Amino acid sequence: MGEEHRKRERHFKLWLFDEEMEILNEKALAASMSKSEYVRNVILFGAARGKTNFSREDAKKIVYELNRIGNNINQIAYQANYNCAVSENNFFSLKNEFIKLLGEFETIAIE
Repeated sequence: MGEEHRKRERHFKLWLFDEEMEILNEKALAASMSKSEYVRNVILFGAARGKTNFSREDAKKIVYELNRIGNNINQIAYQANYNCAVSENNFFSLKNEFIKLLGEFETIAIE
C-alpha cells in the first residue's frame, strides 16, 4: 500500500483476556510477525499469512533453475533472431522447464 513513505499516526489500545493474548502471541509467532504486523494483516487481508523463509540451499536451487531457464531463453532468442523462427520443440521444452520450476517453487514455499 505504499507504506514506505507513510508514517502511522493512529494508536489503538486493545484489552484482551490472558487466553486471547496467548493466542495472539502464538499466531503472530507462527506467522513470523510482530503482534502489530499480525493484527494489521488480519485487518487488511482478512487473515494473516505467514512469511516464507527460504533456506540458503532452497534459494540456491531456485537461482540455479532460473539461470537454466534464462540460458534456454537466450538460446531460443538467438535462434529466432538468426533463423527468424523458433522450433516447436524448443518452445515446449522451455515451457515444461518453467512448469517444473513452478512446481518445485510451490513445494519449497509450502514447507
